[in-house]
Amino acid sequence: MTKAVCFQCGHIKFGSFMPCDQCQARPRTDDEMIVSLAMSDHYFADPTLEQMSQYIQEHNKPPQLDPESEKVFRRNFEEVKASGALDQLFEEGEET
Repeated sequence: MTKAVCFQCGHIKFGSFMPCDQCQARPRTDDEMIVSLAMSDHYFADPTLEQMSQYIQEHNKPPQLDPESEKVFRRNFEEVKASGALDQLFEEGEET
């Protein structure tokens, strides 16, 4: 299971790219997907995810990635995107 923080409301949810069960937001743009990927238990432990969640709830926006981290996450995202996994994920999500 992938635990992630919703980029819009800060709710802890299942899956970086899945719709939030709290606010129904789903990352759509590359930037939303990159920050959603970053705010997951693949990269951060629960205490840090909780801090990110709290930040979003207090500031109504996700924490900003530093430029070097953004490059790394963007590269990781581009690899996921190129693999076709996102297309398959979103096709499956549309069917339900």
